[in-house]
Amino acid sequence: MRNETTDAASQLFARLHSEFGRLAPAIIQVMVECVGGCRMTFPGLQDLYREERNRLIRKEFTGANYEELAIRYRLRVRHVRRIIQG
Repeated sequence: MRNETTDAASQLFARLHSEFGRLAPAIIQVMVECVGGCRMTFPGLQDLYREERNRLIRKEFTGANYEELAIRYRLRVRHVRRIIQG
């Protein structure tokens, strides 16, 4: 487990350096300051997209536009209602 975590951290740091260049050390410092020493599990991209979609649905809800939101986000009206109520 420890080797797996160390490998993942090394890959993350390498990718940050390759994609963000000189900003990478500052990004890494912020990450360490915020969550250093914590054991974390990051959500998958699908989970993040779903959370963002649900946030947008709640923001765009006017009180009576369930069907419009269902069509826009390709969901069933029932699912939109659950998102609004949740």
